[in-house]
Amino acid sequence: MANLKATKSKLLDSDVRVIYLPPATVASIHFIGNAPEINTGNLLNQFIEDTKLYKVKPDFRHYGFNNPNGILPGGSDHGYERWVTIPDDFEVHPPFVKKHFEGGLYCAHTIFMGNFDEWFKLLDWVQNSIHYELDFKSEIPETECLEEHLNSINKYKCSPDDNTIQIDLLLPIKEKAR
Repeated sequence: MANLKATKSKLLDSDVRVIYLPPATVASIHFIGNAPEINTGNLLNQFIEDTKLYKVKPDFRHYGFNNPNGILPGGSDHGYERWVTIPDDFEVHPPFVKKHFEGGLYCAHTIFMGNFDEWFKLLDWVQNSIHYELDFKSEIPETECLEEHLNSINKYKCSPDDNTIQIDLLLPIKEKAR
């Protein structure tokens, strides 16, 4: 998170929601290299279709995050991981891995696909909040900067450049001690 820069315009409190994400069992797919968002998106869409997840769990949620952020030109070291919530007893086969998401308190800001510069504004909002502060629990904070793909049940087959797709940018937070 140290490489995030401040932006000129700021988010207002009315632009940010504070939400609780419940714990969940997830099927995870991870890819490092060229176009990891597209590669993991294609694999996730196929998983949803093959398993009929939309029938088994019509309230599934879809999260994604950089893992790792990557720094090399061309993105050969950039990775992306996606999670889709599944029933606890749901069978998962490679290349997917079953994981447990602990959930927690997050600040959320909704964007349309592609407006990822809003991450900087959300980080700035938390850093300047009188009520909340960041609550990273991992040594790799990027893996806790979640993007929830909203309305996934209806949008999972869409192209990644579909500008009607909405995403919640999510940062883990906790209340400041008073």
